[in-house]
Amino acid sequence: MGHEAKGSLASLLKRKGLIESLSAGAQTDQRYSASFEISMSLTRQGLDSLSQVLDLVFQYLRLLRNAGALEWVWQESADLAGLHWRFQEKRDPSSLVVNLASNLQLYPPKYVVSAPYTYETYDPDMISRVLEMLTPARADIFVASRDYVSQVNLHEAIYGTPYSVAAIDAQTIKRWELSAADPALSLVRPNAFVPRDLKLFKPSKDAVRLGKSAIPIKLVEKSGVRLWYKQDVDFKGKNWNAKPRINVIFQITSPSADVTARASILSSLFSMLYIDSLVETTYDATAAGLSWSFAPSGDGMRLSVAGYHDKVMELLNTVTKPLVSCLKANRQCDWANQQRYLAIKDELRRGLDNTNKQPPYTRAVQRLSQFLEKRVWSVDRLLYELSLPDLTLDVVAAHARVLFDRVFIEGFVHGNAHETFARKCIDALVVNLGSFPLPESDRDLQQIARLTRGFTFAEAHTNSDDPNHALELYVQYPETGLKWDVCAALFGAIAAEPCFDQLRTKEQLGYIVSCRARPMQGSFPPTVVGFAVLVQSSFKDPPQLEASARSFLDGFVGNLSHMPKEKFGEHKVSLLAQIEEKEVSMGEETARLWKEILIKRYQWDRKERLAAALASIDLPQLATFARTLVDVPRHSLSVGIYGQGRDPPRELLAPGDVRERIWSMASFKGLPPPYWGLELPASPASAGQHKQMR
Repeated sequence: MGHEAKGSLASLLKRKGLIESLSAGAQTDQRYSASFEISMSLTRQGLDSLSQVLDLVFQYLRLLRNAGALEWVWQESADLAGLHWRFQEKRDPSSLVVNLASNLQLYPPKYVVSAPYTYETYDPDMISRVLEMLTPARADIFVASRDYVSQVNLHEAIYGTPYSVAAIDAQTIKRWELSAADPALSLVRPNAFVPRDLKLFKPSKDAVRLGKSAIPIKLVEKSGVRLWYKQDVDFKGKNWNAKPRINVIFQITSPSADVTARASILSSLFSMLYIDSLVETTYDATAAGLSWSFAPSGDGMRLSVAGYHDKVMELLNTVTKPLVSCLKANRQCDWANQQRYLAIKDELRRGLDNTNKQPPYTRAVQRLSQFLEKRVWSVDRLLYELSLPDLTLDVVAAHARVLFDRVFIEGFVHGNAHETFARKCIDALVVNLGSFPLPESDRDLQQIARLTRGFTFAEAHTNSDDPNHALELYVQYPETGLKWDVCAALFGAIAAEPCFDQLRTKEQLGYIVSCRARPMQGSFPPTVVGFAVLVQSSFKDPPQLEASARSFLDGFVGNLSHMPKEKFGEHKVSLLAQIEEKEVSMGEETARLWKEILIKRYQWDRKERLAAALASIDLPQLATFARTLVDVPRHSLSVGIYGQGRDPPRELLAPGDVRERIWSMASFKGLPPPYWGLELPASPASAGQHKQMR
């Protein structure tokens, strides 16, 4: 039922514009019973055509009942479950314990760990009995929508949720039971992405050496392309065993990806349309333990493929060949479907609308980032661009054509693979894109605003029904460097508990209280050092919250130098343990190394550098750092969100406050503010810049 390949229920409902998503599965968390649930997110058209949606659901259920038990489906499911069990990643101990405790209520002890992956024997009679229970007469149907608010007559006892209950008439049930399946519906086919080759490649001596030190190899460095590679190998002291899996990540830098808010919206629409068009094609890959993603990121688009090495290259070609081939051939693209475009456009709009309904403290955090990051746009501006009538599917196609015209590709291949495989990955992407190389001088890079004075901003919350106010007070250190990165982290760790105790416990401002280091990073080094206090309250407005935050900081920093040496040492030991904590999976190592690649820092020994910097910091140095850091009038940004339908006062700043008030994001970014300088890496060779990358 949850399958999304061609012929599936989900595929047909999507093509008809009736749903955005569908999931299905057994609910087995009851001791003596179970249920089968089909959950769908309806489009507006789907809600208006609910009868048609339900007709198709029961048609597909009838198709499954008529087919009966299929041994090959059971065997394929068992094989995949065995693979997932054999090659699963280590889990967080606390969540694992909770999961096992829950399983003890449902399974015999010998199955507590393996129950979700265990297929014992093929039992066609049991399968048939279960299928025969999936009938319209046994169905409970729940439909949730704001459209029904005026049509309901009951209220749930605890939360007061309005609802109503009605019986389904016998005639409708009979129609569902007898109706023939739509010709477009069909049973699933064998999965071609199930891996067959699961061997581990023998590591080279260099791979073993580099594995221990976690240093990727730079395999390719040429105009428009840079590729890093690391084979995952076993060695003493490593916290996981090498598996026949590969992670492949590419950052495709394009100057047109998000240079404006309109460009950002177009990139999002294109990526959503493209992913949607390949769901049918790639669903089997997902079911077989592979994954892929494609989305706007930073200064361009990020493409990733992961899974068993046996099928990664096949999936990579599947998701990259159609990217621009249709545009270059001047033919209709599979993703350029008007009906799906309207549905996805509406999905994006509702997602942005929901962002505006998040709690005030979330809004404050988002707004601060939007102010400080050069190429990040406010939700309100994105919604405005999305609402314009000229934002058509043709405009999205035109944007996609320009998006990959000139690019710079930087990639990372990590896992059970040799160098030749890594080179094939980058070659496949380069050929499939057919782009021209983007010179370094033409890159419009993500940067962080440099606060050379104090700023304050306030606005009413977009959700006027929320009674809470919120404030985030952010202070930025006027220098960058590894030592200051560590000082900020240490100061944040020391301040966290006293901040919560003062603002939450003693002053009782609200439940949401935090003090933390807030580093920010653009497309290149340096990391911008910062610290933030975040508070949400139902009875104090942003100026009052800021007064409390500043009072705490002033008092805490003033007393910091008097902290007992033993307690200071304990904080250093605790932070050192966090820095030196070992990764427990290849995925965690991939994420750490990719971050170094993504921000062009390439500090593979970042942990060791941080540990050494931490060892050199004493209490007087930290106290001096803290006094400079919290100089609010000189380098800060305060973001206040007013709840309860209130607007900020005309006179926001108190007399004598030398900070500058920001009236709008457009005015702040239009100045523009100064940005932190970029520490650019060595440029690639310029030879052949005007030749096509392929």
